[in-house]
Order: sequence, then structure tokens, then C-alpha cells
Amino acid sequence: MSISLAELEKLRNQILSMGLKRAEPTNPYELLRIEDGEIMIVVYKSGKLVHNNTEASRGLIDSILEREREYDHILGSDEVGKGEWYGPLIVVCAALKPDDIVHFRKIGVKDSKLLRRSELTKLALEIKKSKLLYRDVTLMPEIYNTRYEEFQRERKTLNDLLAWCHATAIRTTLAYLGSGGIKVVIDKFDVKKTDLRLEAAKVKDENVEIIQSSKGDTEIPVSVASIIAKHMFETRVDALNEKYRVDLRNCQPSAIDPKMLPHLAKLHFSNVSEVAEGTASR
Repeated sequence: MSISLAELEKLRNQILSMGLKRAEPTNPYELLRIEDGEIMIVVYKSGKLVHNNTEASRGLIDSILEREREYDHILGSDEVGKGEWYGPLIVVCAALKPDDIVHFRKIGVKDSKLLRRSELTKLALEIKKSKLLYRDVTLMPEIYNTRYEEFQRERKTLNDLLAWCHATAIRTTLAYLGSGGIKVVIDKFDVKKTDLRLEAAKVKDENVEIIQSSKGDTEIPVSVASIIAKHMFETRVDALNEKYRVDLRNCQPSAIDPKMLPHLAKLHFSNVSEVAEGTASR
């Protein structure tokens, strides 16, 4: 896990107040090393922190981690599949309580793009075991293509479709939450269109603060949503591969029977449309 500068300062203060022994760094990348009885903690210059799995170390780490005090729930919304020509588009909105954020930081949650598939699967299963509240909007290729055409006829873009998916996922998640302060963090892609969709979905409320951040993928609620969405995406791609006897991750649209493309691919992608249009012109 990584810690902030404020948390590093709290750790230093705890070290002083507890009289813990500091050890010499073992390499130039280490900023701080504590080795005292059952406590072993190393902080790297990058901000990464590692520790041994003892009650004493866990307790010390827990005491320095900052918590969101202003909100009862912090929601993160993220999408997967927008850039892949194959498979579904999936948007997930996850609702975390302040203590959930601390827990997920401890187990290594981060943006799904930084995880190997084995790590992704392990974290996704851990998240689901926690019975976290989340809702998704999943557009499998056939539905995605129909929706995309509908938006095109209305002179709208892919970002409009994406904003609609986020607004829908957020609205359905909020419907399951009670009263209290709520913050929603969205990984920013098109502020104006997302705002319009959120207003249309009646998501904006005096108790709901909405933040569209260019660094949203570093926020734990967004990272949790991205892990769930990525795991769902990979599972559904596996199912498509098995059903249609293809290997979508390792082939090009030209290698697939054009009649199957509407079931497997996003038809507006140029490498897909070239195959589909080439077949239609024959």
C-alpha cells in the first residue's frame, strides 16, 4: 500500500511517542525502516509501505491511516471495455464507507490497469466477500451496438453513451443508500456531458457531492469499481470465447466470421467496421 505525506508525518510522530527503534535503510530506495520487537515497517521514497503481518504492526498502521470524516458513503464509478474492440462495455458504481476504504487500502486495492489477472481475480473475490454495495451497467456487444446506433441517430457520441452508463449506475446505487453525506468520484472523461446526464438522472442533490477527477483512478472507491468491472469484463470475454470458439484477446476482427461480429465486437471500431463493410460490399 502507499501512504500520503500526512500519513508519513503521523507515522513519524507515532515512532517518537512510542520510542520505536529505527534501523538503517538496506537500499537507496528506502526512506524509513523500523525494526523493533514485533514491529517491522519499511517506507520507500515512492510512498509505498510494507510491513510484517503482526498485530503490533497492523495496529500501528491502522492508527496513521486517514479516514473520510465528512461523508457516510464515498462512491466510485469507473468503466471497462471502452477501448477494446471486443466484449462488453461495463460501468460499475461501488459504495464504500470510510472504514471500507482503509480496509481495501490494506489489502492492496489499486487501479485495475496496474494488476495482473491473478491479482485482479484475488482482489475481486475479496471485494465480493465483503458484501460491498455496487451496481453495474453491462452492455454486451449486441446491446452496445444497438445503443450506440440510437445515440448516433440523435447526433450523440460515445462519450454521451458512456455518461449515460455512469449516471445510470450511480443512480441505481444511490437508490439503495439511506440519508447522510455522500461523495461520488468519477474518473473524468467529459465533464459537461456527464453533468448533463447526472442532472437528467436526478442524481445531483444537496446531500450528494460529485467530483470528476483526472486522478480518479487513484481514489480507492474508483479503484474498487474498476476491479469489479474489469473482473466482470474478463469473465464475460471468457464466456464469449467459449461460446463462439474464438480467442478475442489474441486475434483480429479479420480472423472472425463476419456474421459473428455483432455478437462479439463493437461495430463502430474501425478495424471491425472494415471487416463488416468489406463483407457487405461483396
